[in-house]
Amino acid sequence: MKNLPTGILCIVFSFLCFFASAQKEDLINEPDYNKPKLFADLPQKFDVNIPALETLLDLPEGQPVNIPLTQNKRYQGVVVSKSNPADPSVKSIVINSTNKQGATFTFTRIRNEDGSFEYIGRIISYKNSDAFELVKEGASYRLVKRHLYDLFNE
Repeated sequence: MKNLPTGILCIVFSFLCFFASAQKEDLINEPDYNKPKLFADLPQKFDVNIPALETLLDLPEGQPVNIPLTQNKRYQGVVVSKSNPADPSVKSIVINSTNKQGATFTFTRIRNEDGSFEYIGRIISYKNSDAFELVKEGASYRLVKRHLYDLFNE
């Protein structure tokens, strides 16, 4: 009879452990491949004018911009963030779109040790399935269409 309370306590504890969950199943973010496309009206890839994009790096926050993407398509937006001007080796700008709702364009210029420059950039929207990545092809840079989940994992 002395072991009866201990046995009941062990059974109750076993049920609690069995039905308790250490992790919730909804913590894992599965990619949503059914998101709409934001850039369906743009080609898979197109050349960009790097000197024109470099002029954006000197714009102040709050400045509206109108960037030509293709001959008849433009990216319009507002500068929302800039890199620290104290670091001359890296200049970066972030532009939220006003004509492609939810899209953000990031453009960065990196000075190499030999004095040359590299450029990286992306146009993404977390609400949509497509995005653009700035890629160097030969001597020129192009914006290349990517799937959002190819660029990062949620």
